[in-house]
Amino acid sequence: MMRHSAFATSLALMAGGLACAQTPAQMFESGLAEYRRAHQIPSLSVLVLRDGEAEVEAYLGWSDDEGEVATSADTTYFTASVTKTVTGTTLFLADQAGEIDLDRPMADAEDWRGLCEWFPDSDIPLAGGDVGGVMFPDFTCQGQTLRQVVNMQVNGEPGTDFYYNALVFARLGRWVDEVHERDFRALVRAYVLNPLEMTDTMAGWRDTRNYHVLSHLAPPFLFDGERLVKQAFPDDDFRGAAGLYMTPMDLARFDRALDDGTLLTEAQRQAMWTPPSNADGTPSEYANGWFLQDYQGERLVFHSGWQPEAYSAIYLKVPERGLTLIAFANTESLWWGNRPDRSEVHRSDLVQAFFTAYDIGQGAP
Repeated sequence: MMRHSAFATSLALMAGGLACAQTPAQMFESGLAEYRRAHQIPSLSVLVLRDGEAEVEAYLGWSDDEGEVATSADTTYFTASVTKTVTGTTLFLADQAGEIDLDRPMADAEDWRGLCEWFPDSDIPLAGGDVGGVMFPDFTCQGQTLRQVVNMQVNGEPGTDFYYNALVFARLGRWVDEVHERDFRALVRAYVLNPLEMTDTMAGWRDTRNYHVLSHLAPPFLFDGERLVKQAFPDDDFRGAAGLYMTPMDLARFDRALDDGTLLTEAQRQAMWTPPSNADGTPSEYANGWFLQDYQGERLVFHSGWQPEAYSAIYLKVPERGLTLIAFANTESLWWGNRPDRSEVHRSDLVQAFFTAYDIGQGAP
């Protein structure tokens, strides 16, 4: 369900009456403190990048249990499913380099064969059932490939319709660990983390590098309607679907490298963000670990992150404008309840405030 806040309302009013007095960056940033307060977020970090340079850099609130350590550029967060953008980019690059073949069957890994024996008959809705009001087709093992998993086309007839299946996507990391010469963490480091010197990123609890990331981690909280309640830290290790702990500025390094040719050529980037087709011939809304959406004439490329009752994140690119929004929180408040069968980032009230400030969806830039 979309959350409404005084922030989004005030920005809409400002856009109508004060746009000439403030830049888009000033307009957006001016409401972030109210947004944090209204959404009961202890620690909130927000960046807006234009052509790779930060024009909004806001670190709000506190990042410890006692409210004594202010949120800063060093504050780190569990990014949940934003990890999928790094996973998808890594596997795309490894496929382009000939190191991994995305058309190999998932069944080459014993782990996948074990999943196939258990998952279809489990009571997990992602195996077929109602997920947030959306009926998932049954999951049956019919020779899915890595490419179909990274494109979220595994329910029903593999390789056809898009349904967001995070549990299956997580198996990509296990597949690499079991079948490939180097493990998944090493693969991600080789293609993304090391070349970009992402030294404020830790790839799971068992990562042997960058331990300082945990010392700056904002602890997770849940607002129970009356007060903020501290939650247990996520202790999942690094896998395809989640596991990265990082600062927003380290994600900005990744974002900049996507656009300036450091990681991919322009042709490769366009190929990575070109979706496969659904069964009816329409383009999917997911490709290589990225959500894709056309919003009122604007091309959006994004991923959200949601660790229930703990963390949330938004990573949104508007490629034709050279704009990127990055937001991390140590509650689930950034999550807007996106349906598992479509891309609807515009339902986020923080994203709507961003759109209002920057006139996104209002015609050509």
